[in-house]
Amino acid sequence: MKMDTENREYRKYRRYGRYLYHILNLLMTTLDFKIQGAEKLSDDDNYIYVFWHQKLFFPTVGFRHIKNRAALVSPSKDGEILATVLEKYGHEAIRGSSNDRNIQSLILMIKKLRQGYHLGLAADGPQGPIFRTKPGIVFMAMKTGKKIIPVGGAFKHKYVFQRAWDKFHFPYPFTRGAVVVGDPLTVPPDADLKAYSQRIDLEINRVDDRAEALLNSPFAG
Repeated sequence: MKMDTENREYRKYRRYGRYLYHILNLLMTTLDFKIQGAEKLSDDDNYIYVFWHQKLFFPTVGFRHIKNRAALVSPSKDGEILATVLEKYGHEAIRGSSNDRNIQSLILMIKKLRQGYHLGLAADGPQGPIFRTKPGIVFMAMKTGKKIIPVGGAFKHKYVFQRAWDKFHFPYPFTRGAVVVGDPLTVPPDADLKAYSQRIDLEINRVDDRAEALLNSPFAG
């Protein structure tokens, strides 16, 4: 009986995810985006893309030209909504946490990276603390040799979910958005987890600041 109830709950949240997917598709037709820095990435390699959970919008709906994409999603019922949306946008959803104690999730993500998948991760997700990179991301880069790509984003007009732990940013229709892809970061096999986690914090903040500045510059086209 309990299992049937849980299954119904998860089906309900997946239905919410499908509704959200259609809403996002409609919203995207109204947005004016500027993307900077993507040209520096090689088509012959795969990467670990990192960003703040607050700026999850564009990594979810963007980069659709990239094949073999996977993303880490919380195993909670709320995570079922995001997993459904990501799958609709062509990602493979890996359920778990980027916390270094979640060994199973780390093993699955390392396996995907070695298979040639690009991996998208909210560096401070799924539940914070906000703006603090989880060391598991550094560990994956150490073990696979894959480069970390910081991604920043900004919207001119947006709704901020003030009660959410991440203060999530959701764009208003017909606004401008900017995305900045940072320089690839190589993590040596003997890297200090804490030091490189802090470095990733700085790099994500740097590209976020550049995205904000890009909003105040004239858009091409």
